[in-house]
Amino acid sequence: MRLSKFAANSRMPSMKSSGARFRVVEMGNIVACVATGLGWCFCTAAASLCSSCCGNDKASSVPPSATSGRRRSVFLLIISIALAFSFQYGVAPALQPDGSGSLVPGIGGYLVESWASGCAYETAELREQCSGNAGVYRVAGATTLFFLLAAVTAACKPSANREAWPAKYALYLLLVLGTVFIPNDPLFSPIYMNIGRVGGTIFIFFQQIILIDLGKG
Repeated sequence: MRLSKFAANSRMPSMKSSGARFRVVEMGNIVACVATGLGWCFCTAAASLCSSCCGNDKASSVPPSATSGRRRSVFLLIISIALAFSFQYGVAPALQPDGSGSLVPGIGGYLVESWASGCAYETAELREQCSGNAGVYRVAGATTLFFLLAAVTAACKPSANREAWPAKYALYLLLVLGTVFIPNDPLFSPIYMNIGRVGGTIFIFFQQIILIDLGKG
């Protein structure tokens, strides 16, 4: 009797531990199922959003409307603004002579020289600020070139303004990446800098005319 009681008592901890393990495994399965469901929902929503921004909502045989490709163009402008901020406050400080970009094997020295060209100022702060401004000119120049190509393409084929936007986004990112390897002087500063000044002045002038016309109308 004593041996049987001892054996029964010795089995109790093992039964309790196995029950605890079962509850842990069951809880893990529940958490995994919930995480899988939430992941599927988020991925579906992200795919729907990308399809809305990048997809083609009409056949190429349908004539384009006045708003064709507007959402995709606005989304690309948002990307360009984010890239300009990252170039000015992230890439430019890293590509200073004492920055981490100089440690990139093979091309680190060339990138530092390219981003420092045309920025022969006395203090390091002014040189970094000049490089940051040139980074913004890089993104703006790539964006200008992209929309010029898009305008020529739309003139040749009007429905192209709403087609192949994933490829257009990839082309735009490649253009921006290519500008990283181009020296500041003379393409971005002073050539594109002066083009941007003239273009900005013309844009503000026409915006004022439109606002005056809206006010009178």
